[in-house]
Amino acid sequence: MIPPVIPAPILRLTTALAAVAIVITITGCQSAPGQPAPTPTPPAGLMNPFFDQDFPDPFILSSGAGYIAYATNGADSNVQTLTSPDMITWTRGDDAMPNLPSWTTAGKVWAPEVAKVGGKYLIYYTTPAPDHSIQCVGVAQADRPLGPFVDHNTKPLVCQSDQGGSIDPSPFKAPDGKRYLYWKNDGNAIGVDTWISVQQLSNDGTHLVGRPKRLFRQTEPWEGKLIEAPFGWEHDGTYYLFYSANDYASADYAVGYATASSPLGPFTKHPEPVLTSDAVASGPGHCALIEKDGNVWMVYHAWPPDEVGSSIPGREPWLSKVTFDGMQVKVAEPQTRPTDRP
Repeated sequence: MIPPVIPAPILRLTTALAAVAIVITITGCQSAPGQPAPTPTPPAGLMNPFFDQDFPDPFILSSGAGYIAYATNGADSNVQTLTSPDMITWTRGDDAMPNLPSWTTAGKVWAPEVAKVGGKYLIYYTTPAPDHSIQCVGVAQADRPLGPFVDHNTKPLVCQSDQGGSIDPSPFKAPDGKRYLYWKNDGNAIGVDTWISVQQLSNDGTHLVGRPKRLFRQTEPWEGKLIEAPFGWEHDGTYYLFYSANDYASADYAVGYATASSPLGPFTKHPEPVLTSDAVASGPGHCALIEKDGNVWMVYHAWPPDEVGSSIPGREPWLSKVTFDGMQVKVAEPQTRPTDRP
C-alpha cells in the first residue's frame, strides 16, 4: 500500500514539535550532581534537505578539514558556503568571493564550482558580462578553499555573446591529468538551442586551450526547451556527463546523463531522466557528485512540493546515493532520511 503523502507544512510542524519534545526530554534527564554527563548520541543519519534555506546550484568539495558546499548568491553573499566535518551536519560559512572583478556587476553570481590545482583553488562561476544583458563564465583564485577568491582577469573566461551568453561552468580532471571545462550556452534567453560544450583547460586551469566543442542539445521530450548544468564524472573507464533540463521553477525539472569513452565525447544520452520529482522534493536538479568512503553521492537542489518557485525556503540542498551498474546509473529518489550515512 502506498503511504499517504503528508503536506510539507504539516510535516515541518510535526518535525518542529518532535524537536521540542526531544529538548524537553533531554532537559528533564540531566545528570545528578556529581554524576558524569551522558555522552551525546551522534546523528543517526543524514536528514534531507541537509540545509533548510535557499542554497541553489550546490557543489561540495572535500578539504583537509572536512567538506565545503558552495552555492549561487544569497544570504548577503556572492558565493554562499556551508562547512561540515562529515557531510551530515552543516554550518553556514562566509562569502567565498566578497569582491567581484571590474568587468561585471553585483547581483548575479551563479553556479560556482571549485577545483584544487597545485597549491591554488580555482572557482568557476557565472556572472553578468561587460554587456549586462548576457551572462558569462569567470574564474577566480584563492590560497584556501573558503577563499576569499579573487578574479584578476580583465574579461570573462567564456562569453558566447552571439549564443545568449555562457553559464553553468563545471571543471573536470580526467584520469590522465588533463583538465576540461564544460558549460552551457544560455540559448533559451534569446530563443535558440542550448548546447553543452567542452574545451580543454590549461594545466593551471586558468585559461582555455584549443577550440570549444559542442556535445549535445535538448532533444528528448522530458527536456523541454533547454538543457543546462553539466557535470562530468569518470567511472571504470566510462565518462558520464550529468545535466539538468526543463524549467527550473517547475516540477518538470530533472537530471539526466549521457555516456562516452572520452571526456570530449561523442556522448550518448540515456533517454530518460535519472532523478525526478517525488512526494518530498520537487524539481530536483543542478547536480554535482562527490565520493566519500567508497560511496558516490549526488548533491542537488529541490523545492518543497507545495512551494515551487518560492523565495522562502527556496531551493534547498539534498543528497542522494549514486550507484553504477555497467554503463547504467541509479540515483536514490529524494527521501528525508537516506538509508546510509555519507
